[in-house]
Amino acid sequence: MSSQEESIIKGLIVSELRIVNKHLPRERLSLHKLINMDIPHVVLRDGTVHFFRKTELKMLCNYIEKDEWDRLLLPIIIIIRPDIDNGVAFVEDALAVKVISRILGIPVPSENMKRFTLHKPYLSILRSQFDTIFQYAISIELEKDGGELPIDQHGLM
Repeated sequence: MSSQEESIIKGLIVSELRIVNKHLPRERLSLHKLINMDIPHVVLRDGTVHFFRKTELKMLCNYIEKDEWDRLLLPIIIIIRPDIDNGVAFVEDALAVKVISRILGIPVPSENMKRFTLHKPYLSILRSQFDTIFQYAISIELEKDGGELPIDQHGLM
């Protein structure tokens, strides 16, 4: 395949990923800001609105220090990579990793761990306890050398 054909295919895949991920927020808001809103919500890329349950936000506060409420951005994006394995996902945010590990009761090797792999049973637990806090995004690897395109090119942010 020529490099021009490869470039066209990559462009089409990125466009499709943007469509598939149109349910993601235009901007994520901090836990602090959301918990102080009368009706906590974010606007999604497709113009619709995602509402958070106040009960879930309050419950989430039990898993994070109050001085970190300003830094935890919601919804927490769980990235699903169908090209890796069925039922495997990950989170790429050090503070979200810390919160998720506390919710699941799983120790993490480092407090500053920036990428955390989640298997299917953990996804079920998170979504059953915090349905409005987490959103799924679809991503795939597009580079031959194993590198991924920047997350915003996948339509995730």
